[in-house]
Amino acid sequence: MFCGTQFSIYPMSDDFVDVILGSIGPLQHRDDIRVETDDLSTLVVGTPNAVFTTVRDVYAEACRRGGHVVLSATFSRGCPGEPDDPMCVPEKPAEASASKAQLEVVAPLAIDVAAQYSLYPLGIPSYMDVIYREIAEAKKAACYDRGKNFCTRLKGDLSDVFAVFGRTFESAARETGHVVLTATVSKGSPSQKQGG
Repeated sequence: MFCGTQFSIYPMSDDFVDVILGSIGPLQHRDDIRVETDDLSTLVVGTPNAVFTTVRDVYAEACRRGGHVVLSATFSRGCPGEPDDPMCVPEKPAEASASKAQLEVVAPLAIDVAAQYSLYPLGIPSYMDVIYREIAEAKKAACYDRGKNFCTRLKGDLSDVFAVFGRTFESAARETGHVVLTATVSKGSPSQKQGG
């Protein structure tokens, strides 16, 4: 099963154009993912592992260029919103779980971030059970910070944060073929530096 994301990077620096283009530019040379970029976001479609690691690595590259950088992303699999595209037909849960979104294990990236994310397991009556289960799992992660209204907050190394995103997404896919996860990640926020 393929999954996809629409993501945007917001570097708060004078050289934001170079940061954005320098971070997403190498994607055009990859043959394991589909990439489309417009003035709002970049689409990445591929296997769950390829999608999550690609966004993580693009954001890491933007962060390494310095300053305050924000990522906004929506990850989805099985969206029935594009019926003419066979990859968007929701799978049965058993089929969805066959291709797990297991992110490759990476050493810490030495990029400290704050993040918040929300999970939407769609099309099943027991969606809240899945959400509660995944919140409980997230609380076991070293990067878990706290619950917030409508989302869960994480704080720590970028690799740990994306590992939680990937595990949460994969686990929810065991219950339903249509899963959405939204995430905002921030590095170098002035609010964070002031203890906010």
